[in-house]
This record gives sequence, C-alpha cells and structure tokens, in this order.
Amino acid sequence: MAEVTVFIDDAVRGTLPAICAKEGIPTQDRLNLRSQVGGSTGLGVAWLLILIGPIGWLGLFIIALAQRPSDYVTARLPFSEFAYRRMTVSRRLRRIWTAVTALAITLFALVAISADGLDARSAAAALGAGALAAVVMAVLASRRFSLAMVGVELDASRRWVTLTGVHPDFARAAHEQTALADRDVLRRP
Repeated sequence: MAEVTVFIDDAVRGTLPAICAKEGIPTQDRLNLRSQVGGSTGLGVAWLLILIGPIGWLGLFIIALAQRPSDYVTARLPFSEFAYRRMTVSRRLRRIWTAVTALAITLFALVAISADGLDARSAAAALGAGALAAVVMAVLASRRFSLAMVGVELDASRRWVTLTGVHPDFARAAHEQTALADRDVLRRP
C-alpha cells in the first residue's frame, strides 16, 4: 500500500481522481471517512488508575472530563463497492471476535476461580486455550480491518491531508492531480 498527500479541499469535497482508493480501479462511488485529528485518541495509561480503586476511578473520571474534544475531518474518497464490502465484513468480524474474546475470558475466569477438582481444572485449561485463541483471532480481525481502511491524517497547517493505506495507482493519480493544481497556481499572475 502507498500514501499520498493532497489538498484538504480535494479530500473534503471529494474531487480526487475517480480511482478506488483501495483497489485502484475506476469508480464513481464515494465513501465519507470521518477521522479524528488533533487531541488525544484515548486516555492512554490513565486507565491504570482503575487498579487503585475508588480514588483512581474518581481520578480517571476527572481526567476524562478535562480532555479537550477532538476535531474531525471528513474525507470523501473514491471507494468501489468491493472495497466497501470488504471493509464492512472486516469491521463485522472484528466486532464478533472482540465479543467472543470477552466471553471466552469471562468464562475462563469464572471456571478458573471455582476450579477445585481435576475435571474443573481441565475445563479451565480448555477455556484458557480457547480464550487465547479468541484473542489471537480478535487481533487478526483488527489487523484485517485496519488493512481495509484508509488512514486520514491532517497536517499541522490544516491545508494538507495524508491518505495512508491507498492503492499505488490512486496515489499516483492523486499526486499528479495535486502537482497540476500546484503548477496552475504558480502560473497565475
């Protein structure tokens, strides 16, 4: 996959070349991708405050309230129907495996806590192996989803957007379009 930097106006208005950003095939379809820019994407290591107990919970709550809301940029990208379906399926699989992982870990914890016989320990071991397999599948599903997406990053000047994970043909066409626009601006008196 490739990356390309384009004018923010082209990304927001959807005036990028009519080539699918993921597949590199001609398409007239567009997909609106809303991406968070600036600010924090989460609370980071502040989640460790949960381990402290009620005082940590209060601290985490205060930190969450104090965080500045992030800005968003919505880019209209050319996206073929096939690329959209692949993204949708990978999103669904990520959600399913995340739920299966949570369930498997919960069952493992419940059985492991109450295990006092050989059969219960065997069940706990089997559930532990199943939970580990579910974690691996959830990570793989998350990776598949990130490969199906296009990253949208706004630069500090807020004039340029970098699109990551795009097809090389789309990157080439978008770069050529931006280069032509630059030449036109330079020629104006």
